[in-house]
Amino acid sequence: MPRYDVFELVTHLRKCPDAYLKPSNLTHPDGLDSVALICDTYRVINLNFLQKEFKLPYANPLKWKKDNEWRAIHMSAWLLSHKVFLNISKPDEKLFMFWFKDLSDASDYVEADQWINDEERAEEMVRLLLNRCEIIPYGESHEEAADKLSSVSSAERHKVLTQSYEAHERIMQIKREMAEKKAREAANTYGRE
Repeated sequence: MPRYDVFELVTHLRKCPDAYLKPSNLTHPDGLDSVALICDTYRVINLNFLQKEFKLPYANPLKWKKDNEWRAIHMSAWLLSHKVFLNISKPDEKLFMFWFKDLSDASDYVEADQWINDEERAEEMVRLLLNRCEIIPYGESHEEAADKLSSVSSAERHKVLTQSYEAHERIMQIKREMAEKKAREAANTYGRE
C-alpha cells in the first residue's frame, strides 16, 4: 500500500515544471491543451492507455472556466503524476469532482501561482485531492486529516473573514445608532431648557 505523505506530495507539487504553468488553449491561443492533459491524466491513473471515454463536463462549461482554474487543473495534473496516485480505484468520478468542483471553488480565492509558490496553498491542493480520493494521509487519523484540510482551506478562511467583517459592521452600526440616539436626546434636552 502506498504511503501518502503530505510533505512529500507538497514537495512534488512545488517542483511543477513550467510547461504545466501555462494558460489553457481554451483561454489563450498558444496555451496548453487542457482537455488532452486531463485525458492523459485519466489514462495514466487508470493504467489504461487505450481508454477513449473520459468524464468531462460538456463543451460549453469548459470554455467558460477562468484561466486561473485551468492553471490550477494543470498543476494538479503534475501532482497526479506522482507514483502514489497510480492505484486510485475508480478515479474518473473522483478526479472529475476534484477538478471541476473542489479546485474550481478554491480557485475563487487562490491565484494560480500560489498553488506552487505558497507552502500552505500547495498543502491545500494536496489535501483537497487526498480528501476527494478518500485517502487518509500517512500518520493522520480521519479526524486529523479533516481538521488539517479545514485549517488550510481558502474557502473556509474567506468564510471566517466574511463573517468577522459582517459582525464588525453590525457592531459599528449599533454604535452609530447609539451615538445618534444620544445626540438626539441631548438635543431634545437642550431644546427644552
